[in-house]
Amino acid sequence: MILVNPRRTVVVNFDGLSLLAVEAVHDDRIAVVHRDRILAATRVTEQHGVTVGMRSAEARARFPDLELRERDGYREEQWLSRLQRMFDDVSPHFRRNGHTLTAPLGPITRYFTTETRALAAIDAIGVSLVQTYPQLTVELGVADSLFAASVAAPLGRRVPSGESAQFVGGLSVGTLLPSPMAVLLREVGLERVLDFQNLEPAVVAARFGGVGLHWHRLCRLEVDLSVVDDASAEIAMCTAAAFDGDTIEQLSFRLMRSLEDLLSVAEEGGLVLVKACLTLVTTTGELTKVVEMLDGVGTMGLIARLRWFEEVSRPRRDPLIEVRIEPMQWSSPRRRQLTFDRQELKESAVLATLARLATFYGDDRVLVPTMQGGRSLRERGTWIPWSGRWPLSGVSADDPRAPWPGHLPGATPSLVYRYPQEVQLLDTTDTPVEVVGDGVMTQEPAFLVIGRNRLAVSSFFGPWVVIERWWERRRRRYVRLMVITPQGTKLIVRESRRWWLEGAFA
Repeated sequence: MILVNPRRTVVVNFDGLSLLAVEAVHDDRIAVVHRDRILAATRVTEQHGVTVGMRSAEARARFPDLELRERDGYREEQWLSRLQRMFDDVSPHFRRNGHTLTAPLGPITRYFTTETRALAAIDAIGVSLVQTYPQLTVELGVADSLFAASVAAPLGRRVPSGESAQFVGGLSVGTLLPSPMAVLLREVGLERVLDFQNLEPAVVAARFGGVGLHWHRLCRLEVDLSVVDDASAEIAMCTAAAFDGDTIEQLSFRLMRSLEDLLSVAEEGGLVLVKACLTLVTTTGELTKVVEMLDGVGTMGLIARLRWFEEVSRPRRDPLIEVRIEPMQWSSPRRRQLTFDRQELKESAVLATLARLATFYGDDRVLVPTMQGGRSLRERGTWIPWSGRWPLSGVSADDPRAPWPGHLPGATPSLVYRYPQEVQLLDTTDTPVEVVGDGVMTQEPAFLVIGRNRLAVSSFFGPWVVIERWWERRRRRYVRLMVITPQGTKLIVRESRRWWLEGAFA
């Protein structure tokens, strides 16, 4: 997601949540361990030399009376949900992001009139939590993006508006960046994040690869993190770095694992990916991008689109150093009825085709059919630019003008003729059937003649009389009639003393 306009964000960081989950207080000789490393320790154990990150064997050697308790992730999630409900009293916009709570500051500020009052209300809840649970530490971070606010939260910093890039640039690379990335930067003499920000993107891509380019964009606040509800899925984008001679198939295989993790966690949260940016990074620093509308496709569908994009988008075959898939928009899943003929797979194929056509010709050049306001079937059917979502609608259901008076009731015919065909409607004596007055039929229809075909009418519905612009001398009057024949249900129209075949039901 490109940060065209900075968005003020507040992040609430909870330190000591692991102790709270295992019911440990600071007077206990307890430490929380995860994967043989100390994750959290009480104040008594810290006084005996036990620190976070220490191996459990070393911690026992320093403090023989130490009691180790395994991390309880389920209880931590329960406690975080309870804490979130308390912050919902200030704003309903708080969302869980790992073991923090995050919310856009704009709506909260509009309610409390100023940012100072909004932060004071959040601080008041944090103070009450610390008084109730002494093992818990609550810290606030405020900045112009989720990434900068997440960096500011453990430091307790509230960065003024417009100064988030300078705040991030003032940190050391070892404080902000992952250890492998920090080591590479220090090897070339870059100690501060500001020096890293000032590098050109082409230089970063050539020297540090796609991962370095991603961190470069984060530090410059050109992209932001995605809000997720699970720490294992804190993936802003899925990347795969290339080695010498790697093909797009090999890169796609390495990308598949992280992509499956991202989509599975989103699915558990009731979300599907509907928009993503596919990017190819070459050794020359060139970035080739395409934005795909997905409508909730799975991992294999995304990988297939990435391979297709790599095949058609690089006329110059510069070696790749990275491919990545960056989520841009999530949505609630649309409930679909599964059918025996796998209709959902056909629909996905149609959407993929429309997305490829829009890539080549533009969204405004790709037209799809939809329904709009109108009385006749030809008026109601129209063509509009494809917006990336299906089904489409030309008129909102909330529009007070829809449906129009005089429109066809019930289901819409599956086949509408662009040029209606003249037909004959006859009774049992081959006398033409007419409609007079306000819908009175002179005879009961028995046969429908379409060209050389004479079809028996087993039943009929109607007629429905429509009078358009009745207040003018040149008004239009026509009659609709639905007839059932051995070849299906037909919709015919009586106008200018003749019958016309307007549509057919499948």
